[in-house]
Amino acid sequence: MKFWTSFANKHWEKKSLLVKNFKNSIIEINQIEIFKMLVEFSNRCRKLKSADGFKLYIEGQMLHPAEVLQFLPLKSDKTLVGYNTRMEKDFPDYCLVCDELLQASQHHWEKLHEFTNTLYSFVGYPNRFAEMGLYLGNYRKTPFGVHVDGCGVFSFPVIGHKTFRLWEPSFALKNPSLDRAMNYDRFKKNSTTMKASHGDMTYWPSSAWHIAESDGSFNATWSIGVWVDRPHLNNVELALGPLIKSKLGAIGKETVTKDFTKNSTALSDGEVPSLPKNYLYSISAISTISKDELYDTFMHTWLKLLSMHGFKTRLRTSFKSNFSATSEIQLPNSKAIFWAQLKSKKKTLYAFEGITLEISPSANIHKLVIALNSGQTCKISNYIKGSKKSAELKALESFFDLGDGS
Repeated sequence: MKFWTSFANKHWEKKSLLVKNFKNSIIEINQIEIFKMLVEFSNRCRKLKSADGFKLYIEGQMLHPAEVLQFLPLKSDKTLVGYNTRMEKDFPDYCLVCDELLQASQHHWEKLHEFTNTLYSFVGYPNRFAEMGLYLGNYRKTPFGVHVDGCGVFSFPVIGHKTFRLWEPSFALKNPSLDRAMNYDRFKKNSTTMKASHGDMTYWPSSAWHIAESDGSFNATWSIGVWVDRPHLNNVELALGPLIKSKLGAIGKETVTKDFTKNSTALSDGEVPSLPKNYLYSISAISTISKDELYDTFMHTWLKLLSMHGFKTRLRTSFKSNFSATSEIQLPNSKAIFWAQLKSKKKTLYAFEGITLEISPSANIHKLVIALNSGQTCKISNYIKGSKKSAELKALESFFDLGDGS
């Protein structure tokens, strides 16, 4: 914990950091594991006939998404190096980017969760999300030039060496030509660099302008980007939208404002003496919102965020698709079903992997949730029974999002 205390105080959203021989289980996600994830996600993309989540740059030019599928890694490549050998035959300068590696990282869920959960306990929970990315290829520079993201980045090289060149935001503000620059020699003296290889970790804050450099030999680096570009105000706005919509009813769907000429142009000096009827109705409707309703609305938002464990992508728990009363289920380690009692209505709210279930209190379902959260393997029929059995089974099926697994 000494490392994280120091990191939170000195580096988080303040300045970059290079840690040589980083001592953390996250380092166990090596080139072998990354290749497995990459092939799994590539296979999924081929099945769906969509390369969403991938970008491929050839000599600095991004290929059209429809072209990318044919160049994705195959199991027959055997390793990341094998994939590079196949690609280098045709492309002396390429960069493959995957922004959705998290979708294939179920096997490493605990390592990822332990890393991010420890981080969040020291620096706070991101209002947006964290994502897992990958850059690999024989490119010499990040193909889209010097840039800044809305996320703090933890980077882990698994093959080769990588140099990260960084500029302070104040310098970039004074030198706008740095933005997306590929030729930045005149700015190098104003930058700092971090050189990392396998076993090392680098970090830079969300405000840092940066570009990756290499000598043109094959390299592969994966990363965790923690997006901190969403202020609390945005979460409040997102939460309140559905609540206000429910209060406005049909008025909220109106596309014109009627009956405004009688009062808005009553005076020749331009004064508008009162609001039109639909605005006045809106004031009355919104003023009926109680503190308990606001509490429940924000609880929905918070539990959904918590149940995603701060990640962008759902790390789906695998249950049998033929879910029934005889099924046995167990939650993976470190996963939990979050729940809360709502205040404005007699209902219980459950959240799991970004899905929420709001139901009238059910002793059966609640006992099942508590047992699952304690790590037990639960046979559904031991909990879901009685007159409400059918309805409760249907609710659970929807809650756990059982189906085709897509």
